[in-house]
Amino acid sequence: MTPDTSSSTTPIPFRIHRWFGKSAWITLAVFILGRLALEPLRALPMYDIRGMDAYGAVENFQLRKQDTPVKIGFFGTSQSVWGVISDEAARMWGVPEREVRNLSIEGGTPFGMWSLIRRNEELLSGLRVAIVEVNPFVLRQSLDADQRVRANLAQHATLYERIQVRPRSERMGHLVEWLLPVRSVRRSLYTATLNVIDPAPGNPIYPWPEKRVTPMADWKAENAMAHTEKGRKLIAPELAAKRVLGHWKLSALQDHAFRKSLEWFHAHGVKVIFHELPVHPEVYAAMHDDPDFRSGNAAFLRYVDSLKPAPVACILTPNPAMCRLAAEHMADRTHCNELGARIYSRYLAEKLKWDVVE
Repeated sequence: MTPDTSSSTTPIPFRIHRWFGKSAWITLAVFILGRLALEPLRALPMYDIRGMDAYGAVENFQLRKQDTPVKIGFFGTSQSVWGVISDEAARMWGVPEREVRNLSIEGGTPFGMWSLIRRNEELLSGLRVAIVEVNPFVLRQSLDADQRVRANLAQHATLYERIQVRPRSERMGHLVEWLLPVRSVRRSLYTATLNVIDPAPGNPIYPWPEKRVTPMADWKAENAMAHTEKGRKLIAPELAAKRVLGHWKLSALQDHAFRKSLEWFHAHGVKVIFHELPVHPEVYAAMHDDPDFRSGNAAFLRYVDSLKPAPVACILTPNPAMCRLAAEHMADRTHCNELGARIYSRYLAEKLKWDVVE
């Protein structure tokens, strides 16, 4: 009797051929090739009416368009943008001003610092000292959903880094963006034109120099309202303290990026120095009046102590009195004005002189 072999010779149903036939493979190939073609466009700078986006401006104007290699670099957030004057520090140290560069980013985070490093390793090959701002606000998990952080992640994050994002809705959005770049490659005609023109060094970038006295005044972020000088100055100190330390929880993404940056510095023989900039005296007082804020600050300090390799120096001065600053030296609740920046820069340079110039 002949065995029944019908089960092994049954043809594949037509509907399966329809989904896995030649057309499907052609569609998949077109998708993959299109995805690869869009990748070079992902990290191009964005522009608004003020100028180039913050990360793009620092990367292009402070690194790629500079003739002199940077040997001493400041890395940080808007607090360092407004609170650190690199020329002032260079004069105190007796080193050429062009070799000391403020590479801090408006709305910056440790992820922004790590992106800047890994995308410009050759340009940072001469770096000897990295003075890194430690800031509890940009290390907190809730900032993963911030508009500026979201834009930077869409442009520069790896798949692993996107998996670290919280909450889940943000993470899923970034994973989809990694698979099919849409947000990160979309450009206005204005931006596309300026990217082709390629502005020369010295053109006003973000923010305009004359705005230094009032940081963030009239600064517009995508899908966000403009900040005004009055609005930022009148914010309650308790609210400012809450934004920095309230219910503080470390971001896995920012922790990963910070540690990767420290590993890179260590591998390339770069001395690392931590510093924390001062805040308004009323904000500092509020930080120590509330038990939740004190708890958040303690968790932040424990985290800073846990970072390895350890820095050669650590200067934490959230209390403005420690660096001879007062309320009149603050442009708002968390940023120094021009005079405050000069005082703090001299104070920091004096404290770090032997660590930097030895």
